[in-house]
Amino acid sequence: MPAVSVVIPVYKVEPFMARCARSLFGQTLEDIEFIFVDDCTPDRSIGAMREVLEEFPQRKDQVTVYRMPRNSGQAAARMQGIALARGEYVIHCDSDDYVDVDAYATLYGKARSEDLDVVTCDIAVEQDGHVTERVRGEYTSVARMLQGKERWNLVCRLIRRTLCEDIAAPVADMGEDMVISVQAMLKARRTGHVDRPLYHYCLRGDSITNAEGREALVARWESLMKNARLLLGLLTDRYGYTGNEPEITHFKYKCRRLLHPVVHIPEFYRRWKGTFPEVDRKVLFLPSCSLEEKFWFVLIHLRLYHPVKRITGWFRGHRSSDS
Repeated sequence: MPAVSVVIPVYKVEPFMARCARSLFGQTLEDIEFIFVDDCTPDRSIGAMREVLEEFPQRKDQVTVYRMPRNSGQAAARMQGIALARGEYVIHCDSDDYVDVDAYATLYGKARSEDLDVVTCDIAVEQDGHVTERVRGEYTSVARMLQGKERWNLVCRLIRRTLCEDIAAPVADMGEDMVISVQAMLKARRTGHVDRPLYHYCLRGDSITNAEGREALVARWESLMKNARLLLGLLTDRYGYTGNEPEITHFKYKCRRLLHPVVHIPEFYRRWKGTFPEVDRKVLFLPSCSLEEKFWFVLIHLRLYHPVKRITGWFRGHRSSDS
């Protein structure tokens, strides 16, 4: 049994595949397997990976390429990778990102030495080759994850593989790591954190038109809502939640926030208002909800969100240009 299984979903990432594969095959951890899940990618992503693999002949027996029967999306690809994994621990890597050369040795070493079920690390956010932000990946509680105060990314989370057995599969691609991570963390006994940004999340510079942006935003929200409703059902049906916990209320409110940029449009205001309407009478009394969140919540109900957002955005830009 390998120490670590790395699951890598692959779809339309040819320009970035070589960088990712090179960072994986160059890992200092020897006892490792790499599971590339080809989601019927139409480009040469898998070919680019195999070209890099020629530079690492010792890794060839550690690489599995599984081609999905049809293009099924990232959620299905992740679950297929987990099903194929044989390692003591499993972690994910997105094929347009990369990891430090000692990432998995560091995470696995801590997991083994301290008998941990889950080990997390920080994430370096990069754009045009420069680190723009360091995101904390430390875990303290599922409640803080549901409140949006802690990350649920799978790419910075080494999980004992047995924790992933019998978990419910996400049903959409937005928030798929949320569904998997929360279930795994509810099963975890001992967790730890490596205070280093071992994972590098690379922003793409693609630009889209406003119409495409609105359409994509709403599609992401609809996808997120499918997984959110699934997770809420799991929390009450399997994990002993009543549905009235403060973190559940905060989670429901967070699910609406993707619609904030379009909430000034009557159609989307109605959708925002009709999503988990039971939280409206509770948000202002949530200790975990910041004053800023409550401020914007009130403005949306007063139909003042968009004009105030535009004014504050102009003011901040004006001050920045003056400085």
